[in-house]
This record gives sequence, C-alpha cells and structure tokens, in this order.
Amino acid sequence: MKYPYQRSAGRPWRCAMKRRLNQMLNLAAVAALLLSATGLLAENIVFSGTDFESWNPPKGLVNVQADGIEIKRFGKSFNAVADAHEYSSVVIGDLYGSVRPARTPSNQADAHLIADQDPRTWWKPGAEDPTDKFWVELDLGRAVIADKIRVIFPDTTGARPFTFFSVFTSPGVPVSFGGGKRIVFDRVGQTINNNTMRVVEFELEVKNDPEQKFSPVRFVRFEATGRTPDAALAEIEVDAVGFNLSSKVTIERRLEAGDAVWGGRTWSSDSRECVDRACGRGSGAEALLDEDMAFRKWNIEAVIVSGDWRDSGFWAVVDFGNVFRVDRAVWIPGNGPFTYSVYKPVATHSTLQAHCDFSVQEIFTSDGSPSTTSIADVEGPFDYELLAADTGSKGIYDFQFPSRPVRFFNWRVPNGRGNCRALQLWVFHSEGYPASVSLQSDDISLGGARSISRVEWDADLPLGTRIEVQTQTGNGFQSIRRYYLTNGNEVTKEAHESAKSRQKGDIVDESIRDPSWSDWSNPHRLSGQAFQSPSPRQWLQARVTLSSDDPEVFPILRSLTFVANDPVITSGLNGYVSPREAALDSLMEFRYTIKPVSFSSTDVGFDQVLIVLPPGSTGAELVSATVGGVKSDASSVLKGDSLLVQLPQQAIKRDSVEIIFKTRVFESPTVFETLVSSSTEQENMQGVLPKFVGADQVFVPQAVAGGALIRNISHNEIFTPNQDGVNDLYQLRFVVVKTSEKPHVRIFSLDGVQVAELANASPGSNQAQFTWGGGVEVGQTVAPGVYVVQITVPANARNEVMQKLVHVVY
Repeated sequence: MKYPYQRSAGRPWRCAMKRRLNQMLNLAAVAALLLSATGLLAENIVFSGTDFESWNPPKGLVNVQADGIEIKRFGKSFNAVADAHEYSSVVIGDLYGSVRPARTPSNQADAHLIADQDPRTWWKPGAEDPTDKFWVELDLGRAVIADKIRVIFPDTTGARPFTFFSVFTSPGVPVSFGGGKRIVFDRVGQTINNNTMRVVEFELEVKNDPEQKFSPVRFVRFEATGRTPDAALAEIEVDAVGFNLSSKVTIERRLEAGDAVWGGRTWSSDSRECVDRACGRGSGAEALLDEDMAFRKWNIEAVIVSGDWRDSGFWAVVDFGNVFRVDRAVWIPGNGPFTYSVYKPVATHSTLQAHCDFSVQEIFTSDGSPSTTSIADVEGPFDYELLAADTGSKGIYDFQFPSRPVRFFNWRVPNGRGNCRALQLWVFHSEGYPASVSLQSDDISLGGARSISRVEWDADLPLGTRIEVQTQTGNGFQSIRRYYLTNGNEVTKEAHESAKSRQKGDIVDESIRDPSWSDWSNPHRLSGQAFQSPSPRQWLQARVTLSSDDPEVFPILRSLTFVANDPVITSGLNGYVSPREAALDSLMEFRYTIKPVSFSSTDVGFDQVLIVLPPGSTGAELVSATVGGVKSDASSVLKGDSLLVQLPQQAIKRDSVEIIFKTRVFESPTVFETLVSSSTEQENMQGVLPKFVGADQVFVPQAVAGGALIRNISHNEIFTPNQDGVNDLYQLRFVVVKTSEKPHVRIFSLDGVQVAELANASPGSNQAQFTWGGGVEVGQTVAPGVYVVQITVPANARNEVMQKLVHVVY
C-alpha cells in the first residue's frame, strides 16, 4: 500500500533560508555515511505515474500519465471550435445557445457536423426549404478573442462549396431593446464573385476600430445568400489568439457547472473595509473572468477622488494559482464598442462612460515574489511591477508586451468617481511552457507514527529546470462546531441560540487539523535531501513545484518517494539547547538536552546522537554526556559540520540525554538540528523537535549589532617567506556576518598593482581563513616591502571593503 489514505486540509506556507538548506544538505551527507547494508524496516511512501491522480491535479494543465506527470505547453493560437464542448453555455433568450454546438432551421440533425473537426462530414440545408432558412449558427460556449474565421467546404460528388454566402459574428451580448433576448451579429465577410474555393478565410477587427485586428467572438453565423446545387458546409474554424488563463480561474459559476478549473481566485475593492466605506465598491468581479458578455458585468462604484488608490479608487486582483508566462491582455472596461448592451456613453467634459469618471487606469502584475510594502488584504503581500497606464478613454484595450512571469494581475483606477461597469478581461499565455506549476496532495495517513528520513524523486530535468518539494506533518485532527444564520453568516453559539427560529441556520461539525501540524517546510531542492518537517508523525501533506527558466523546456516528474521507517521513539523526542545566547566567534560550551515524550517498551530506542554544527566549526568537540543524569563514557567523531556522539548504553527509551560540546557560532540565530538513531538501525534517523518554539536556537547579539559585515580580523603584520620554517606564511582570519556572499582577498603593491589573489581555506563557513606565502608566480616571491591586503565582501547597496598592511622582510 503506497498511500493508505488522503484527507483534504488547509494549506499554510512559510519560506526557507539559504543557510538552513546548506545545513540540511550537510546533514544528509553525514546521514549517508551512517548507512549500513541493512534494508529498510518499513515501506516507503511512493507516488509514481498515475498515483498522482489522487492529488487532484488541475485537468488540462497537469497531464498525469503512466510514466509520470507532464505540464501543458501553450501554443500561440488554437481553433476555439475544437474544445467548445468543454464550456458551459449561457442561453440568451430562448434561442441563442439553446442548441449546441450549432442550430439551424434547416437539417438540424446534421448541424453538429460543422464542429466535429472532420472535413469528410458536412451539413447541407434541406433541398425543399426556402433559402431564408439556409443558415447555421455555431456557439463556442464562451467569448474568445479571435483574429480569423475560416469556413471549409467539401468538394466532391454530391457536396460542393456554397457559391454565395456571408459570415457574421457576435460576442454574445444581448441588446437592451427586445428584453435582452436578442443579440446583434456583425458581418465580417461575404463572397463577391461566385465562390469555388474549398477554404475561405475572413480577417477580424474590432467594431468601429479597424486598427485592432481581432474581435471577441462567441457566435458565428453562416448564411447562404442564394441556392447552390449540392452546397454543403464541412467545418467552421475560429482562430483564437492564444490560451486565455482567465478561463481557468476558480469562480463560483464554474464550480457549480462542474467546469475544469486550475485554482486561483479573484477579489476586488468591494471586499476592502475602509474608513466610512469611501473606497470603490465593486460587486461581481468574477464576471470579469467568465468569458460571458451576456448578462454578468462587474458593477463598480467610487465616491471620492483623492487619497491612496486602495481607499479612493476601484480595483480588482486576479490570482491565476500558478506562475504563467503572459504576453497579452485584452480588456473591455464597459464603455463600448458594444454600447447597445450596456449604455450609451455621455459625451460631456471628463466623462468617459455614463456616470463614470476616471482619468487613468493602471495594470500591474506580480510573479508572487514577497513584498514588505504591499497590503495583504488588498493586492496581497506580493511585489508588483507596472505593466501599463492609460487614460481609460477607449472601449477595448489590447495590451501586448514581452513575455513576463505572472501569477497576480492587478487592475486599478487610483482615483475614480461615479458608477461604472466592466465587461471582460482576457489574459493570454505566451507560446511555451509556464514558469512554475505546483500540485498538492491531500492529507496522507501514514498508518501510524512514521519517521521520514529523506525525500527522493525521479525526474527529467533539462538545463534551467528544477523541482522543489515542501511538506507538512501532523498527528491528527480535532472537531469544532460552527453555527450559521440563514443569511450564511457564522456566529457564536450564544448568538445562534438567541436568534429567532426563522433566522437560525445550520449547525455544522467540522474536522480541522490539531495543533501538532507544522507549517510548510523549507523546500527540498535536491533528491535525497534530509526530510525538513517534524518527524515522526502520523499524517503527511506534500506540495511539488516544477519550474523552468526557459519556455521551451519543462521538467517531467516520474516518481516521488518519502523514505520512511518506524521511529526509534514512537512518541517522538523533544530537546533544547543552553545557553540561549553566545558571543560571536568564541569557542563556547553548549548543552543539548534530549527527552522522549513518553515511554514504550516496544520502541527500538537510540544510542547515537547527531548534532549539526555551524558550517566550518573549527575546534568543535564533545566535552561530556549524561544519560538519566549519570555521566556516560561517550565517544564522538566530527563528520564534516556534524558531531556524531556514540553512547555506550544500548536502546535508550525513556531517559533524558545531555550532550555537552564546544563550538563557535556566527549567525543569529544559530539553529542546532539534532537527530538520534540506533547503531543496529543506522539508516533510521529520527529528528529531535524543539521543546518550545526556538528551543534549538542560540542568539548571537554581536552578529546583528552594527552595520559592518567584516568582523574579528586577525593577521600577522610581518612575515618572512624565506622557507626556513619560521613565520613563512602570512595568515589572515576574519568573520563575515549578515550575508552569505563570499569574501575576496587580494594583495596589492603600494603603486596599485595586484600581485596575488588568495583562496579561502574554509569557503563554507562564516569564518574566513586565507594564507599567502609571498608568491607572485611559480617559483618566485615578491620583493621585500609593504603590501596592501584588500578584503571585499559583496553587498546589495555597496561592497564592503577593508584594507590592511603587511610587511614582507627577509
């Protein structure tokens, strides 16, 4: 059984620090050194091929196949007729959209053949019908942005091209007169001479704006303007300009219809709670994304014209759920050119729409990068980049731009006044693969407490692509009772009991995660990396993110494995380190205390403790160890940046263990990751959880105080490189804080000529160490004299540079 049970749950998240990742990679390397030939004692949790169907991936974006999962590659254009059957159609009046995919008053039985993607089949009007019934109307199910219509005829015995005909299109907008039951068609082309061609194409353009070579289209109507012997129509094709990402955003209407969605959502200024409710109100923002131009519109109202745009304007945000590559957006704010459906614009000073006034509109996009200046309940806590700014005076906009990574799309009017309406927003993916796609499992039962040691995957990773895995773990769930009124509002138990009987709504018992659940872990960026979430636990949730820097390639994930064992201590272990504060770059003594949460006689127990030390921990050593308060004759070995302690006691199951060791710390806070294992099952390493938040951290005030990046410099100012074994080397040592950037050290003569560049002997540590034997070339040393030692540490604002003098004497 690969994945015993999965359960839906919430999805919090958190970020990772680069240094923490490096520490855990070191841990994984040390763990590998401990592996024996013994096989795993418990079955791993494995997902491969079609197993990923249980993750409910977004259909059409993530394609699950027997050999793994692949991500959709987007084209520049497509035939919108081919997938029209996938869309729920809104019926206009009693006719338009009522019969799909096509309707006609003549030979309705064969009308669907004009949309079956098979040119060998066709529709022919009834020979006995009058010519005014020789028309057929195709419904795409939604409004698309198209630049070309193509009609295809057969040319064989008994089926010939129509000689005279016209083609009309409509965005599917009902006219105000007629009770909203009629739509207007605009002719996009007709035959001039007798047609004999099998394929006839018509270019499209915006109504009343021929410079814009496209048009929104939902309905296509083909009308014969005369009788042609054996005339037949095989196919109608509509060249849509690209894939509209708005069509897959999760909105209520799509969920009710059972349409495929890819996640994401939209929200607007209507949800903003601002002073005196003076900010722009906007009901029905989901209507911007539904590809329906018939009845639903975004109604916007703003009442003031100054102040912050979040409060004084009207705006909407669309979250597409993943990071796509976008190069085009078409936006109809509502003042035309389809004014027969909305209202006539008022031609007065500074009035661009009826009762609506805004002097500028702005469009921003974000790839989801975090920001410290954005407002979470408005645009979200993300960094946005300006895409376009315009006067807002046009009826339809076509923004085209170089492809950029986009997850969030923010339209805003900084200062607005009056009542406005907006019809539709199309956002198009550029040609190629997305920038980043995530898929997420439900909660997975591990069938009891399991200890997960590492995460592995099998994947095709072309250059420039990557895979990241994040996890959450927990032990169970708890039930809460929720009380609702009939208006849908949730209230307290007391308010529900005191409400009138006609106002009382449902009482719902809901299962939620208990407090044992962790947030999203640091990303696992390399297959085989040590597991980042608390373990052992009884439940697991995973999120996989596939990314690419190149639109022409994308990773393929074939399998995902969580290497799991029965834990050595089923209840888990808690620990804490002391002291909690230390001096920078000082060899200090620390005590790490470990205690099993509870006792079980069936546990394997442990006799090894592994403590991950700060990178480059020179001088680190074991001082002593106690088990159950009694001093133990423990031994240790330093493996890379980790201290492995072997205890003579076997199968420790209930006693507390104290490890006293020495090391230096450079970062604040420094986190001491700790694991235990049994020498009889060395591959089964179990993490020690902090007894309380931050219990595994040591703070280093000196590391964060002051602005300098370079600290604690020591060097010998004079050396004699004469190979006599005494003071032959120049030795430089210092500490770098607040950055992971690597320091550079160069030697210059007093006239500014570089004579040497030195290599760091401990590049993985905050403690930098450089030596120089006075050499300039192979077999040559510098002349006696004074030289300048230049230390450089790259920084965001400016590089930090420090200089020292060294004397070379013989």
